[in-house]
Amino acid sequence: MTAPPEGRPGPLEPTRPAEDSSVPGTAVTLTWLWLFALAWLGFWLLVMLPSQVMLAQLARDVDPGRKVRLASVFQGVLLVTIVVAVPLMGFLCDRTRLVWGRRRVWALAGFALAALAFALVGQVDSVPVVCTLLVLVAIGQACVLVALSAMIADRVPVNQRGRASAAFGVPQVIALAGGMALVTEVIDDVPTAWWVIALLAVVCGLPFLLGVGEPAPLPRAAPTGSLLHNLTPPRPRRAPDYYWAMSTRVLINAGNLVGTAYLLYYVEDALHRPDPETAALTLTLVYLAFCVVATYAAGLVADRTLRRKPLVLVGAVLQTAAALSLALSPTWQAALLAAALLGVGYGTFLSVDQALTTDVLPDERTRARDLGLVNAAQNLPIAPVVGFTVLTLTLTHENYRALYAVSALIMLLGAWSVTRIGSVS
Repeated sequence: MTAPPEGRPGPLEPTRPAEDSSVPGTAVTLTWLWLFALAWLGFWLLVMLPSQVMLAQLARDVDPGRKVRLASVFQGVLLVTIVVAVPLMGFLCDRTRLVWGRRRVWALAGFALAALAFALVGQVDSVPVVCTLLVLVAIGQACVLVALSAMIADRVPVNQRGRASAAFGVPQVIALAGGMALVTEVIDDVPTAWWVIALLAVVCGLPFLLGVGEPAPLPRAAPTGSLLHNLTPPRPRRAPDYYWAMSTRVLINAGNLVGTAYLLYYVEDALHRPDPETAALTLTLVYLAFCVVATYAAGLVADRTLRRKPLVLVGAVLQTAAALSLALSPTWQAALLAAALLGVGYGTFLSVDQALTTDVLPDERTRARDLGLVNAAQNLPIAPVVGFTVLTLTLTHENYRALYAVSALIMLLGAWSVTRIGSVS
């Protein structure tokens, strides 16, 4: 894809700040960004911990002999439900007209539903009941996701979207590392861990949702047409960069999740660490330290230069190198190096991914829906399908090598996708 010739409007130019009066012009405060990040921390506690460790623990408790199969089923239920729910929740959020705030109404409702169902998951050992509760958790997550994501486009000016993207991304890593420390080292009881994380998520979300409000004006017009019409994605010919940005996010996140979702089993079955949960936590803390620094630094660079694509490319290449190091040398030393590389790479990617996606939205009237479609696609169950296929062939050392090789390939495809975006530098 090439940029449109000079003097001719491109398919995405209506979203650019110079031509679009709907793009926010008033800077958000540091307090707004910190509280926004805290709300995302609550969301990520509900999202990251199940996929990374809590569902693995639960599956192992329910049936140790079928732990990989059950963990994959549980992850698949969550991801498929989000894929279906996010576009619908985004459509409804765009059409909500309440003086008190259309976005935060959905975010509050989502936190309430997700946290209640989340707290109950750990209290049962029936696979069908767990799956039913995970469906409710995913619906609540979808409500929070579309509402908070749309607030960036509604409220944050372009030259602050790198920092807003960091406020979206850094809490993801903090939630994972801090939450893992809590549920593996502090709380050794699975049922207790699920309700404690649910409570913490709500506590993190309330200050922003109850204290900040929504000062940005509503879009000029609400979406019109039938439900089916408004749930239909934008046409690829009209918004090609939107779909390349979507592909970039889907592939890089899927490649990352292919490797990290089975980390507990990797250190247990491939590295043979005597205390796999502590080993997984150590790797996660290394990952956290590098990721937080990289996210903050890259976010500042993105805001000062307004360049997104080079940072996404660097992030994807570093994560690919991390996966390859595990595929080529499944040792503890290689795992520590991979954790550092993955942290820098994913932090760099997170610092600009949300900003890049927001910059290429095709229509300001359907921001929640369009961001919802991207986030829904991000949750396609690629990782559990790949993990299940590779690891259940035979649980051997060589299968983990193959798993991380596949992870590297997927992230390389994500790096190629971002090069196809023409309207953002």
